[in-house]
Parts: sequence; C-alpha cells; structure tokens
Amino acid sequence: MSVVPTTILPPRVTRTLVHRPALEALTGKIAQSRLTAVSAPAGSGKTTAMLFWADLLKEQGRPVLWLAARAGIESKRSFLMALQAAGVAAGLGWDGLNEDAADMDWLRMIASNETARPVIVVDDAQLLGEPVLDFLGQLSASARDALTIIVASRGTVGLPLARMRALGFLVEVGNGELAFTLAEATELVSRSVGGPIDAQTLQDIVRDTQGWVSGIVMACDLYRREGMGKSNMRLTGLRPEFAEYFHEEVVGQQTDDVRRFLVDTSILDELTPSACAAVTGDENARKVLDQVFRQGLFLHAIDQEHSRYSYHRLFREMVLGRLMDRAPARAAVMHRRASEHFAAEGQFLRAIEHARLSGSQDFLAEQLDRLADPLIYSGYLYRIDELGAELPWPVLSGHPNLLLALAWRRIRQLSFASAERLIAAASAACGTQVACGVLSDHEAAEFALTIRHRQVMLHAARDDMVSVEAEAEALLGELGDGHAYLSCTLLAQLMSARRELYHFGDMLKLEAETRVALSRPGSDFASIALKASVAPSLMAQGKTQMARRFLDEAFALARQLHGDGSGVAALPALPLAEMLYDANDIDAAAELTASYLPVVRQWAFADQMASGYLVTARLRAARGDLAGALSILNDAHLVAIECGLMRLRSIVVAEEVRLLEKAGHVEAAERHFLAGDPQIDGEPVPTLRPTRRNESIAIAWLRIEMQHHRLARARKVAHRWLEFVKRSGAIRSAVTFELLLAEIAVLQGNRSEARRAVRAAVEMAEPAGWVRIFIDEGEVISTLLTEAYAHGPDLETPADRFAVKLVSLMRGGPRIESDETEDDEFGLTGRLANREVDILTMVGGGLRNREIGDRLGLTEGTVKWYMQQIYDKLGVRRRPQAVQRARQLGILP
Repeated sequence: MSVVPTTILPPRVTRTLVHRPALEALTGKIAQSRLTAVSAPAGSGKTTAMLFWADLLKEQGRPVLWLAARAGIESKRSFLMALQAAGVAAGLGWDGLNEDAADMDWLRMIASNETARPVIVVDDAQLLGEPVLDFLGQLSASARDALTIIVASRGTVGLPLARMRALGFLVEVGNGELAFTLAEATELVSRSVGGPIDAQTLQDIVRDTQGWVSGIVMACDLYRREGMGKSNMRLTGLRPEFAEYFHEEVVGQQTDDVRRFLVDTSILDELTPSACAAVTGDENARKVLDQVFRQGLFLHAIDQEHSRYSYHRLFREMVLGRLMDRAPARAAVMHRRASEHFAAEGQFLRAIEHARLSGSQDFLAEQLDRLADPLIYSGYLYRIDELGAELPWPVLSGHPNLLLALAWRRIRQLSFASAERLIAAASAACGTQVACGVLSDHEAAEFALTIRHRQVMLHAARDDMVSVEAEAEALLGELGDGHAYLSCTLLAQLMSARRELYHFGDMLKLEAETRVALSRPGSDFASIALKASVAPSLMAQGKTQMARRFLDEAFALARQLHGDGSGVAALPALPLAEMLYDANDIDAAAELTASYLPVVRQWAFADQMASGYLVTARLRAARGDLAGALSILNDAHLVAIECGLMRLRSIVVAEEVRLLEKAGHVEAAERHFLAGDPQIDGEPVPTLRPTRRNESIAIAWLRIEMQHHRLARARKVAHRWLEFVKRSGAIRSAVTFELLLAEIAVLQGNRSEARRAVRAAVEMAEPAGWVRIFIDEGEVISTLLTEAYAHGPDLETPADRFAVKLVSLMRGGPRIESDETEDDEFGLTGRLANREVDILTMVGGGLRNREIGDRLGLTEGTVKWYMQQIYDKLGVRRRPQAVQRARQLGILP
C-alpha cells in the first residue's frame, strides 16, 4: 500500500495576496506552541491561513510536514504511512519506521528531533478517526517542545485540549480570527474584481458574507460577471452559487437526523436548547445542537456560555428557502411551535413574529389577542397595530383584547371615531365570549376595567379633562396594585386633568401616588408616559427640578427602548424642550423640537403637541422669522381643528396674538383671535370652573384690549385671573399675569405699579429659572426690569441675583443716561425699530397720533403703544423730549 502523493503535498490555492496583520501576529505564538487548533466552518480560510504560517515557519528553518486527510487518509495505518513519507521528504531520517511499528516507537522517533523541531500540519482533521486523534493527542503530550502540531477542522475534534490550554501550550484560532476585517475585505475585493468598487457595494458584500472568506470570493466573482456598474447587489443564500456550495459542503454530508434538525431550526434567528426542542419536538435537541456546533456547520455561539447560537445568515437563508419552497406546511408547523414557545418564555415580539410567519391569520389573531396586554406594557403597541392592520374584520371582531389594543393605538393617534368603534366591538366580543363560556365572570369583570380605561383615555385624547377627572380617580381605586400599566396611564391623565382645571390642592397626594406607581413591577414602559404627563403639572407649580428629573429619566428610557427619534420618545422630549426654552437653553430646545415634533402625533396628546409647536414657533420668532413662526402655529391650528382639541387651539391662538401684537400687527392679531372662535360673552374672567383654555383666551383678549387702550377693563380681568391662579398654586400663570399687569400699568402711566408687578414676577420666576417669559414680552418689560434695579440690586437675595441675570440678557444696546430731573429714574435698553423711527419722524414733523395712524394704517391706540416704547428706550416722558433725544443720538436728522 502506497501513499497518495497529494496527501503530503500542500495544496495549490488561487492566491490573492492580502495583508492579514492578525494572522501574521499569531505566527510567533504558533511557533512556540505545542498544539494549535484551527476550527471554523467550510470556506473560512483555514487552509490558506495554515499555508501562510507554514511559509513563515519554513523561513525560520523549521521542517513542515503537510498531511491532508481529505486526500487519502482513511485509517491510522494510512495516517502513519503519510506521516513517515512526509518526514522522509522533509529530511528527518524516518526511513526506519513503518506503519506497523508500535506507537511508542513512533513517539520516541518523533520526539528525538529536538534540533529540527518539525511542524506537523493536519488539514481537514474532522475526517480522521478516533485512533488517529488519540495518536495525535499522545504525540503532542509526549513530544512536548520537540515539535508543533497545527490541526485544522470544521468543528471541534477529539483532542485533549483542556490540559494544553491550562498549561499555556495551546493556541486556538476560530472564525473570529479568520474572518476578514473591512480593510482586508476591501483589499481582497479590489484585487479580485480587478478595479475599484463603490463603497456601498463593498459594505454590502462584507455585511452579507459576515467576513466569510469563500463568500467574499464568490461575491467578487458574481460582481465581475453581473454586478459591474450596478449598485445594491444583494447577496442571499438562495443564489445558486451559495446554495450549491452549502448543499455540497455541508448539508449533503450530514445524517438524516442532523439534516432534519438543520431544516427545522432554520426558522429561528436565535437558537437555544429549549427553542430547538420546542420546534423539533425532540427532547434531545440539546445534544444535536452541540453536535452541529462541534461539527462547524455554520453555527456560531452568541455568548461565552454557549447557551445561544445563530446560523450564518447566508447558510440559514439557503436552508430556510428550501424549506419554504419544498415543504411550506412543515414550515408553518415549525413557526406555530416557535410562537407558542416564545410566548411561554415571555419573548412576546418573537412569538407574534413567528405567528405572522405561520401564514395563518386566525393563529396570528389568537396570539395577538393572547399577548396584547404584555406587548402593550412592554411598549410594542405599534407592532400590534402593524400586524392587526393585515387582518380582515371578520377575524379581528372575535378577539376583544386585540380590539382594545387597536383602540388604544387609535386613541394615541387621535383617531377618535375608529377608537370608539373598536371599543364597542371589543365590548360586544367580550359579551359573546361570556355567553359561550369562554370567559369567566371574573375575567369579564377584569376586561370591563380595561374598557373603562380606554374610555378615560379617549376622554383625555379629546382633551375632555372634566370627564377624565370624574372617572379616572374612581377607576384607579378599583384597579388596585395589580394593574401597573393601567394605573400609571390613568394617573398621568388625572394629573393632566387636575392641572387643566387648576385643582392643584391634591397634587401632593398625587405626587405620592406617582412615586408608588413608579415603584410597581411592570411599570417601566408606562413610566415614560406618566413622567412626561406629571412633569408639566410640576412645571406649572414651579417645581422645575423634579420635573426636569422626571423628563430626563423618561427620555433616556424611551430612547433605550425605542431609539432616538421615536414617537414614544417625543412624549418627554417636547415638554423637556419647553423647559429648556424657558431656561434660555435655545440650542438644546431647538435640537429636541427638530427631532421630535415631526413624530408627535404617533403617541402624544394635546400637552406634548402644544409644547412642540409653541417652542418651534418661539424659536423662529426669536430669530426674526415671524412668517415662519406663524406658519408653524397655523399647522398647529389645523391639527387642533382636525382633532377637535379646543385647548390646543386656544393656546395656539394666544401665541399668534402675542407674536403679532409685539410686531405691531394689531389688526392681524385681532383677526387671528376671532378666527380661534373664543366664544366670549362679556369679559373673560375666571368662572366657577375655569380651565387653562379659558386662561389662554383671556391672555389673548387682554393683549387686544391693551392695544385698543381699554385699560380699565383689561386691568380688572388680569387682576381677577392673577388672584385666581395664585390661589390655585399655578405659579407660571401668575408670572404671566403679573407681566401683563405691568404692561397695563405702563400704558396707564403708573410706572411704580408696573415695577412692583415686575418685581413680583421675578420673585415667583426665580426658583423655577424661567427666563424666556420675560425676554419674549419685549422692550416694555426689559425697561421696567432695568428701572426696578436702577440703583443696583441688593444681591443678597436669589431673586435680585436672578433679576441681574435677566437685565444682562435683555439689554440689546448701551444704556443712555438721562438729564431729566423727574421723580422717576428711567433707564434705556434696546434700539429703535424701523416702525418706531418712522413714527418718531412724523412726531418731529408735528403730526398727532391719529394723523400718524392714518398714514401708517394703524389705530390711534397702536400709535400710543409705539410712543410708549419709544419713551422707554430713549428714557424720556414727553414727545418734544423724544424728538430732541433722537436728534442728539443721530437717529433723526
């Protein structure tokens, strides 16, 4: 019996020289090792790597013996014959040995070559029998440092590696070391295709092949043949080139049991022993899974404990593709089994994904109905909606939990009619199931609580806070501690209702209940909405530190669960943007609104939409883009009308009026006010049950009245509101009305009262750090702040220090000292606007206010308003003094 020549000859491979730093760095360790185990699936570049190391070791003067098990080694006898022939060819003087010699003779002879220190390379060791592997194990142990053995296989082989590993004499090379990096793949692809390749195609090849060397080579060949000049060349395991390779090299060589296991488990994107057992129906699946991994059948361990695995993507696509093509009914059964297994394991997304892939609409509806609550509580309501949309109504209508889940999604999307229809259908389906005995009386009672929850949420979405307050608290008491998600969402809307209705008296109790709700198991996702809803209530009371903490926590969790830019993250992001804007952190506020206003309607209610639209409009106005600001508010107005959100509409109108009034467009402001359908009967004083919508209407009304110089009634209404909001604990609202009263006092000529109002506003705003509320009111408030602190603040109180900060932020120009000797001292901040210069020019020409108004298309009251701003900026009290000062400063010729 002779040795097949190719058994001891290194193979000739088609080499495309690519520098592989990681493999080169291993050479020194391999040279010093007693055993190097190279284990990776077919086509991973094991042979090429060993040829690379063999060449480097030859250059160091070490004889290399190459043994290719695939080329003709069928037994221990043929292995020893090949080993002797390789040793003789390398000049080691092993002529006296033969295949019949005792193992000890072989071991003694090989170990005697300490000077030469041969390197024995064994390729395709997975084909060797147990006697050969036992011999190699004895050889590596007895020869010690007299030689180095390099063994390559597609999986693990029966060699005693533990002792070698413990002694530090073992080098292990796996798929991670053999896989090409992006830089290596780039070089290989560029050389293989013979020219440059666009970056996207290159990234696609590396991504699709996952660094698998033979895959990259086949992809390059495909690119040369059909992809040149094309983009997005998608590689799949169904391509004939890959499918044939996997079948010939892997699947076709397996036993029926292993082949069946590969096919059945190909539906799994992650393999665990329990999942494999559930899908295959075989309790011994763990043993087969370990066997598949040991054999290197394109199965990779995800964790170090080897408890989770995944197939190579291209290999899985090939096997799964053939399953779906040849046995779709079998695939459906596997998916149903997987869905039921993952549902029992609490992996709900995987469960419903396999239910979808089963192809059965009835089974998908059953699983969605069964898992609706845990999916909602985990934040996957959107996925229920996506899958539910694919089901016909006859299938949907018999699944009450699924119907209520879809109703919840429609409520969040402000689709009220659809939500009502789904709630009614859910109630009817529940009644049918009770009548048929499917649901017990207890289960029906629990379901009734969920229906009531959806009805309260529908009230909240419609901004009907009176109904929310009336129903939410009672339902909270009935739910108890067993419904963390429902309790959190109800509590969030109850807090919003209390804020809307100024019922801050029970807020401390609700804050305590909030802390309890947040500590309950299962409240993680619900805490996002709860904290996002509680924060505005805290902000309204001036408790900005706690509100900021809640919003930061909710925002971080939302991004962790659903990523940046998601609709869920918009819930805390937009109130946070409003808080940042109020604190004058303009850049951070702008970044949040730019990212989250576009997705606000996926999840948000009126509060979040109001925050997003208002901040965006104010940011544009602050940049001088009045038209852009009004455009944003117009979009918000349309949304409010579309969804019937009257509070949002009134908030938007109030902001439109403020911006237009500050810009001098009084008639436009009045048109916008009336277009908002304010429904005012008389003066908008706080009624027996005032709401924040009433407050917004009153603020807009006050601004219009001030422009028309109906100051007495404006002052009366503002005072009534100030007394009410102070009594209620709505601190931010109190600041707004104090500033409005200050402006009214200026128009009435009572600057002392105006300064007192500004001081009161500063004292209330300081703990919360509200800055923009002063800046956005413009020059009158700026001047009053300067006057109020003209003699220098005490600097001993936080309010005084806050006032200094405000003055420094609001000064738009240099201080102009006054030579006047009136009782009051006047400061100056800001430059004259073009319209103010025009009016002052006409005053210098002797025109009266009515005449100026006729020429400029303004009312007489508006001209008086502008004159007051001119007086404030120039630090004077009379028209002649204003003209004289303007000429001194070069403003007028």
